[in-house]
Amino acid sequence: MTVLRTLLTATAAVLLAATAAFAAPAASLLKGLKLPVPSALPSLFAANAVGQVSLNGQVGGTPDDLLAKLRASLSDQGYKERTINTVSGAWGLNLVFDPPAGTSVDGTPAGKTAVLVLQATAVGPGKLNLNVRYDAL
Repeated sequence: MTVLRTLLTATAAVLLAATAAFAAPAASLLKGLKLPVPSALPSLFAANAVGQVSLNGQVGGTPDDLLAKLRASLSDQGYKERTINTVSGAWGLNLVFDPPAGTSVDGTPAGKTAVLVLQATAVGPGKLNLNVRYDAL
């Protein structure tokens, strides 16, 4: 019985270690997103984001148009919107999504869950600054 318990404990430890090893870096996950923007957004250092990286850039359009496109694109990729966090207006928008099932973001603190956060701020008529990052909740 002791040998069996030892084997089961060792197997569980190996499985947990293997699961942790498959966590993807935030930068890779962000670069892999299919966002409805005309060109790839450049990476930017973000001190408080998981992985300390975000995507940031200016895009054309209105907050309502961008909101609809982001929802459709990310939903198609398996992300699930946390509608309680969704806010939009003439000033911009805020969206929070849970990643697809089975996705884990490297660097997420123990006891926390990584979520995808998208925020856009109007910087001029028909121009928004979009920031995309993973945060830990």
